[in-house]
Amino acid sequence: MKTEHLHDLWSSPDNSRLTSKQLSFRMPVHIAAKIAALCEMYPTKNRTQIVADLLASAIDSLEKTLPERLGNPISREDEKLERMIAEHEHIDYVPMFYLGGERGRFRHLANQQYKEMEKELGNESPALLYESIYMTEEDCKKK
Repeated sequence: MKTEHLHDLWSSPDNSRLTSKQLSFRMPVHIAAKIAALCEMYPTKNRTQIVADLLASAIDSLEKTLPERLGNPISREDEKLERMIAEHEHIDYVPMFYLGGERGRFRHLANQQYKEMEKELGNESPALLYESIYMTEEDCKKK
């Protein structure tokens, strides 16, 4: 989520689900004052919604800047890779790798945490928060 979309989000109805556990933390006074100002500007949104949206926006921006590297190689027999190759039969096989580096690690850990939190909410088979990203050596050189 980009910060430029927050106004539209805060002006619309809320459909978010909350964690089963409450999180509590202290913050600098100047940040708390800015959040209080946003709460006044958007009275239909509570502080939890505003803080969650701000954090989501910041985390999305941060995730895109985390360093990427080639991760583990994907075997030729990998079901998803086979499907990708079948869809593009005209291309030759190029060794593919999972997304690695800090960005890959973040996405993997976020998926683990999301799965645990969804199970606490009663969802025994949650979808992944992040789908796998596949890279080639060429993709890695471009970045």
